[in-house]
Amino acid sequence: MNAPTTFVVPGATRDIAEFAANLQYADIPDDLILNAKQCIRDSLGCGVFGAPTPWVQAVVRTVNLLGQKPTASAWGMKVKVDPLGAAFINGTAAQGYELDDCHDQSMSHYGAGVVPAVIASSEGAFGAFDGKDMIRATVAGYELGTRIGNTVSPSAFHRGFHPCGLTSTFGSAAAIAKLLDLDTDQYVSALGLAGSQAAGLMAAQFGAMAKRFHSGKASQNGIIAALCAREGLTGVRDVLEAPYGGFCSTYSSEYDLSFATNGLGSDWEMRRNGFKRYSSLASSQTSVDALRAIREKAGIKGEDVAKVRIGTTEMVFVHCGWPYVPNGETIGAQMNLPYTGAVTLLEGNAFIDQYTDDKLTDPTIIDLANRIEVYVDPELDAREKHQMRAVRVTVTMKDGSEHFHEQTYRSGHWRNPMSEEVLKEKFRDLASRQLTKEAVAEIERIIDNLENEEAPAAALGAALQQVR
Repeated sequence: MNAPTTFVVPGATRDIAEFAANLQYADIPDDLILNAKQCIRDSLGCGVFGAPTPWVQAVVRTVNLLGQKPTASAWGMKVKVDPLGAAFINGTAAQGYELDDCHDQSMSHYGAGVVPAVIASSEGAFGAFDGKDMIRATVAGYELGTRIGNTVSPSAFHRGFHPCGLTSTFGSAAAIAKLLDLDTDQYVSALGLAGSQAAGLMAAQFGAMAKRFHSGKASQNGIIAALCAREGLTGVRDVLEAPYGGFCSTYSSEYDLSFATNGLGSDWEMRRNGFKRYSSLASSQTSVDALRAIREKAGIKGEDVAKVRIGTTEMVFVHCGWPYVPNGETIGAQMNLPYTGAVTLLEGNAFIDQYTDDKLTDPTIIDLANRIEVYVDPELDAREKHQMRAVRVTVTMKDGSEHFHEQTYRSGHWRNPMSEEVLKEKFRDLASRQLTKEAVAEIERIIDNLENEEAPAAALGAALQQVR
């Protein structure tokens, strides 16, 4: 992968804060209004499905111990908590099964950071907000979060920091600062306070529930940043560009602040956000597409495969190319390309049912995973950032025959998008596993009509708690 140039833009923090503070609903293009609604709906489906998992329930018990005023809704369960607790729970749940949306260049998942904060903050504790307010806040959160994420990607990742914990914190703070209508000075402080709370370690990918928790904390911390800024607490005013102790200079060995400011207000970075078709990390999903294509075209069966070689970029290799070692943690399989490739060849998919507890130690899956080699292809590694997950896959059968497929963009990438109907089907599938049929339909109706809804957050909160 070509290394980014270290490039500082003086005043970058204030530039993006001023843009967001002045952003009006009328400034948002129609396609981004639709995109914001898609992001909200997708995040709700992911969060509702993630609600009963052990990692989310651990967070629920922790929040309940704190005993705050119950004004906001935990999705997919009959639990009311305070807005900070709701953002923490729902952010953890939305990232809870590797199904949430993904912005490829910044390597982060903004739905789990932005959407729980926006909905929890809109349910009544901080004022009355209509659907247009929520859309505007969501767009501000995604736009600033993705832009800030781009400045340090992939360098911060290679240093071992988890982008969701870093840049989703900015996304949440930007969204709530917009929801609260902070002025430019307050907005600058909200971003500065977000930067002081940004955290997350990539070692969690090898087996720790903490990876899901990073997005929940990012969502919660963004609310804290925006509220504190409104009350007069100042943050680092040049948090992005500060040469010592700033966000970029601390977390990244190489960064480019032009990604934060270039095309601001015209070339919308939110348009490059994507969605997930599979229940694994985004870096393995181009391989899933390639293996499914080979499986379909050649009519092969997983049990007849002798070995697989997957050429890809250094980022993908580091992110998920390590040998699969079962450790009883679902995340260890979801973040692992050999496991995901093996289960795709054997079962034809890498969705929810391919990561159940019994399959994590299935000897047939493990045997095939051990015969999948992931390596760095220098030519793919030299491509531009939007192709950082490209793969070349060769499947060798036990009879000696070979099958090849090259996949540049995963399903759901902005250059290989999922249709509106496919996204709706994904939401219905996930949400209906926890909620009543009537609740699923009501949530979809509210989101479809969001720009015309007067008090949508309360109605969504009620529907999200109609568990089966």
